[in-house]
Amino acid sequence: MKTQFPYFAGKSILSLVSIALLFWSCSSPSSTTLTITVDYLGDATLHLEEVPLHYKYSEKTTLDGKQNGNTFTFEVPTLSTSSSTDAGSTNASTQWYHVRIQDQFFPLAIPTHSSDQPAAINIEVQRAAFPKGLTITNQNEQPLPAYENFLRYQEEVAPLDQAISQQESNFTKGDVAFMLELSQQKMELAERLLSNGLYQSWWHRVQGEHLVREIRAIEFLQRFKGLTNADKLRDSLLTQAQKDGLFQFDHLVAQRAGVRDYTHFYSRTFAVYDSVIQQYGELMEYDIKRLAYPALNRRRLEVIDYIQDDQARAYAQLFLVAERLGEVALDIAEPSYQKYLNSYNDRYPAYTDFLKDFYEAIRAVSPGNPAIPFRLFDRDGKAYELSDFAGKYVLLDFWAGWCQPCLDEFDDMRRIYARFDREDFEILAISTEVDSTTWIRDIERFQNPWIQVYGGDGFEQATFKGYRGGGIPFYILLNPEGEIERYNDIRPTFNLEEVLEDRIDYN
Repeated sequence: MKTQFPYFAGKSILSLVSIALLFWSCSSPSSTTLTITVDYLGDATLHLEEVPLHYKYSEKTTLDGKQNGNTFTFEVPTLSTSSSTDAGSTNASTQWYHVRIQDQFFPLAIPTHSSDQPAAINIEVQRAAFPKGLTITNQNEQPLPAYENFLRYQEEVAPLDQAISQQESNFTKGDVAFMLELSQQKMELAERLLSNGLYQSWWHRVQGEHLVREIRAIEFLQRFKGLTNADKLRDSLLTQAQKDGLFQFDHLVAQRAGVRDYTHFYSRTFAVYDSVIQQYGELMEYDIKRLAYPALNRRRLEVIDYIQDDQARAYAQLFLVAERLGEVALDIAEPSYQKYLNSYNDRYPAYTDFLKDFYEAIRAVSPGNPAIPFRLFDRDGKAYELSDFAGKYVLLDFWAGWCQPCLDEFDDMRRIYARFDREDFEILAISTEVDSTTWIRDIERFQNPWIQVYGGDGFEQATFKGYRGGGIPFYILLNPEGEIERYNDIRPTFNLEEVLEDRIDYN
């Protein structure tokens, strides 16, 4: 079977170009005054966040601003001291922020050096259209050309993104051609509108997304279409990506979690997942990743060999080490962590300092440590605290109604919950839903019998962050002494029942 990927069609569109930022004035202001006005906020809050080193595990930093009704004013310094500078971005003339309202954000690039920086940026937000439909002007209410192409890109890419989302089901069944054609169109749109301006790194981000889809396609073509030249196709993809600069440092920084996705989906093309399912039966992806860690990790590291620049390699490996610390038992992840420190501590202290902090945070919530205190409320306003569960095992279930893997656990959770007595075992479901109204609709829809409390704030929910959660579903099992018994290595569909049987006399 012959398979042609759009990525290789015609001449490479991934040639690197220099960033040509537009100049607003001849002066060099010490800061940009950023004013954001929203037509309606209601109970929501607007934040201006600095983009951190790690997309998931870094602490988010928000800028202090002044609020007057629905108008927010921030002073953005010319020389950034944010963690995104620690990320080592070679594009030192641009600072990235997220203008966030609840769980949606607009990526805001601001020139930070010399005469590139505008004295003022005014943004008008229509909440119903956010994060699209923004009006961005200078202090004289004149449009800022550097943002016009990105705003145009947002509008033009919307139907492509919708079509890509609709094709996901067919794509995962091996019908990959249309998905890759749409992805190619998205990449060409990004090149046309973004490749030579302030938002050039967003084009790099789209390039990375396209490569990930091409790597994913190999797995599905193997599984459903009998692809026999996977090795050749896999190597060709990464070799071409290397030539086109996708593994250069500035590209990796622009793609954020791109290298994690490259390595993850590359490792899946070796049929590792299929072999685990054949041995254990159907499992959640998280459990497959834990069971097959040695084989998957060995394949992930093969991608690193395509990265030649020293800092790019350090940046890429930082993501792999952080993912291992967050996903597998600490004793398994520790060798990779120590090796990274030994290799890069002197050259890239910002990277190693981040990993040291993250390692200590994970160690603090490892089994045997005291559980993190909490005070959370159900829909009737009743408070629940850690002390309420003394003397029993309690499963903390961090979930949201939009998370399908969370919902897939419910049947087994109900069965296990009914099997054990409430004096011995309880479940506390902590919602990470941003909107409390949505949470109430969800608990009414599913009618689960265990305790439901509202955390809110999405992944910024305090208890979730305290346990260093990176995604959901996320489970912590506490023991009767109020200690952490199992950390993120337990699933109702996989091993929860067995773990409880070993600890609770249920006869």
